[in-house]
Amino acid sequence: MKRTFLLLAFLLPSMLMAQFSGDTYSSAKQKGSAEWTFTFANAPGFIFKDDQGNITGITVDLMNAFKAYVEEKEGIKVTVKYQSNDPNNFTRFLSDVKSSNGGVFGLSNTTITQERKSSYSFSPAYITNIGMVISHRDVTTVEDLSEISEKFKGMTAVTVKNSTNEKRILEIKSKYWNDLKIEYVPSFQKAVEEVAASKTKFTDIDFTYYLAAVQAKKPLKRHPGGDNTAEQFGIIMPKSNDWAPLLESFMKSGFVGGMEYKKIVAQNLGSSAMKYLDTL
Repeated sequence: MKRTFLLLAFLLPSMLMAQFSGDTYSSAKQKGSAEWTFTFANAPGFIFKDDQGNITGITVDLMNAFKAYVEEKEGIKVTVKYQSNDPNNFTRFLSDVKSSNGGVFGLSNTTITQERKSSYSFSPAYITNIGMVISHRDVTTVEDLSEISEKFKGMTAVTVKNSTNEKRILEIKSKYWNDLKIEYVPSFQKAVEEVAASKTKFTDIDFTYYLAAVQAKKPLKRHPGGDNTAEQFGIIMPKSNDWAPLLESFMKSGFVGGMEYKKIVAQNLGSSAMKYLDTL
């Protein structure tokens, strides 16, 4: 009995940290079929559960279109399964994708960066993000980041570790606010909730979170001085995923920017989001 307990104690951590896997393109060409794994971190408009409990969003529709492309062009029958250790933990999501093998695709609002390219494969960009600094609506408006330490005096930044939003918070700290206090949370949704509940916290967030919060009538304010449009989102994959070149060919075939793509964006983000994107 003692030996069994010790064995379970040894195996349990590795079982909980089990890697995700999917069929490679090279093996799929040989057998004519493939199973893909979609792992994900929740993000409004990009991947989320609808009122019926279905997983949906821009990234889901994009990858379903890629699936149809593979089946038509390559003659490979594709099945998909969704797996996530914690869909509300973006940092865990990044770690899970990195440790996965083969045909695994990470779906979320993941920014393409040079640093991440050393650890992951990325699809081409499918959308440009607008990063926003937000706070409770009663906080004084920041028109320029150079005045943020004065107007946000006594406030704490809330962010998600290893995200590009954290990077922007750290840049604010480095350039304008040396003694800025930073609090970490597991998800962007949690960051929004913390800020909406307190006049002493702020965050940097992607525009879809802000729009979703406004639609939910949360007491938030967008600060114009914190807008950033330098980011682009992509589908993230482990380095062992050899479907990446085919995904790139699909997205550059005219899909991104085409009519089906525009319909997908409008259906998932709505007219308010389209107005933001039209300004880029």
